[in-house]
Amino acid sequence: MITIGQKALTSVGIDIGTTTSHLVFSKLVLREDPLSRTRKFHVAEREIIYRGNIYFTPLKEGNTEIDFDKLLPILLDEYKRAGFDVTDVDTGAIIITGESARKENAERVVEYLAREGGRFVAAAAGPNFESLISAYGARAVEYSRKNSCKLIHCDIGGGTSKISVIDKGAVKALAGMNVGGRLIAFGEKDNIVRLEPAGKKVLEHLGMDSELGDIITPEQKDRVAEVMASAMMEVLTGKSLSELSERLMITSNLPVESFRDNPLYSFSGGVAEFIYEKDNQDYKDLGLALGRHIRLLCQKLGLKLIEASERIRATVIGASEFTLQVSGSTTYMSSETTLPIRNLPVVVPNIQQELLSEEHVSSQITVALARLDIVEGDTPIALAFHDPVRTVYEKLRTFSLGLVKALPRTIEKGIPIILIFDTDIGNSVGNILFRETGTRNVLSIDEISLREGDFIDIGEPVIEKQVFPVVVKSLVFGS
Repeated sequence: MITIGQKALTSVGIDIGTTTSHLVFSKLVLREDPLSRTRKFHVAEREIIYRGNIYFTPLKEGNTEIDFDKLLPILLDEYKRAGFDVTDVDTGAIIITGESARKENAERVVEYLAREGGRFVAAAAGPNFESLISAYGARAVEYSRKNSCKLIHCDIGGGTSKISVIDKGAVKALAGMNVGGRLIAFGEKDNIVRLEPAGKKVLEHLGMDSELGDIITPEQKDRVAEVMASAMMEVLTGKSLSELSERLMITSNLPVESFRDNPLYSFSGGVAEFIYEKDNQDYKDLGLALGRHIRLLCQKLGLKLIEASERIRATVIGASEFTLQVSGSTTYMSSETTLPIRNLPVVVPNIQQELLSEEHVSSQITVALARLDIVEGDTPIALAFHDPVRTVYEKLRTFSLGLVKALPRTIEKGIPIILIFDTDIGNSVGNILFRETGTRNVLSIDEISLREGDFIDIGEPVIEKQVFPVVVKSLVFGS
């Protein structure tokens, strides 16, 4: 039963992966922190209420586009099976992962599904974001926290592997590489029917010039999987990277300190089903052999392997349960501001309290915009501040005047001014902006901590028109 100080939300996670697509519905309970003086709410409970079926991701002939006409009915049928209409969904995320994010129509597909999937459903892609939510969805973060240990977790899908280094429940480092079970897929006669660019790199490394339609022997297929597993283990164990491993990396490598203190290891994703020997079916791709070689290498290297609580559904569970943050309740929103607002790049000006002046605030915003090659007034952005000013009226006024000075074209064109604070001054700044400068179309929210390079979606308030849901993510399409 939901009582005062609590609110239940229905959340959906949809994963459109290289190999498979599936969804999960969860119930999230927001609960007020009794120790917070600002009525801060947290996600206190998470419960999976529907696990969808797993489907092969439909692709058009040539494998260059997702077949949206086939995908949409699958997802709508899953909503129906779960007993939900899109109007019942409060939040969640559509995650497009691996090679699917590189398909020509990937961005259009995921943005459409986000708009139509419920009230506030975010669209996201990108290896670091996937690494993070798969680690949460697999319960690897929870395991590390409960057992006070270091754990290197790897989610291996059809096209990519996403790696998280977790120390006592805190995610310390993330990485991604193009190793997956469906970088090459085969027909009934072992002819190649699908060949992703990363799969081509592995073939070239082995001196094979195979193309679509060519036949690969079982021995060659096994050798491809073995080489991919070896490349992955170089990254997972901190070895010097071979030329192939370097070519397969899609992020920076893990820092050296990731491998100190004898970490444990765990896996999720479709290939994990083979690593833990939960499945032994050959799906006419590299998954079965890749899982076997990873398992053998773990044994050979003496890695301490634990079994993840969730495997193939880790990413979609993470999308449903762990993408949402909520603001504090001391917020301000102008009547002119329309929500949701999606895909806002985060800009972090370096405001120093001891140097506070209109000119300092204005110049630091200008410097931060230039750092990201953003032209002021061309597009909506989120300005995120780390404890920039004390709650003294004159100081807040100075800060607000500096904001206005830095954003003339934004104000003139009526573009919303989005301010995010990690302290509880959102309402104060918003009110002073209006009272002292007449600035409208302002959303000023607090108690959310962001980093430069993040993207965020902000939804309509969920509690007393004061608490705003925020999804922090990264976006990578076609890279």
